[in-house]
Amino acid sequence: MNKRSLGALIALNIVLVVALALVSFLPQPAAAQAFGRAQYIMVAGSAVGRELESVIYIIELNTGRVAAIIFRGSDNTFEPIAGRNIMEDLNSGKR
Repeated sequence: MNKRSLGALIALNIVLVVALALVSFLPQPAAAQAFGRAQYIMVAGSAVGRELESVIYIIELNTGRVAAIIFRGSDNTFEPIAGRNIMEDLNSGKR
């Protein structure tokens, strides 16, 4: 191996290390909701009188729809409870 090929290999390794560092340390944009424009919030809470069950509220911010789901810890299952449109509820209260 001559000096020219050794220098080329060292330069290539430096370029690869810099590229790896850039890919590893630069923040990537989140793509969890890349399809569509809906935005959601999930809020968890405890269910009154139900020690082994928790309630999860899923709220769609654009339309104001809410879904309540119970999670049973005893058998690791989900049960949808109800859904509502809180924007309609708020608007009907203003009248």
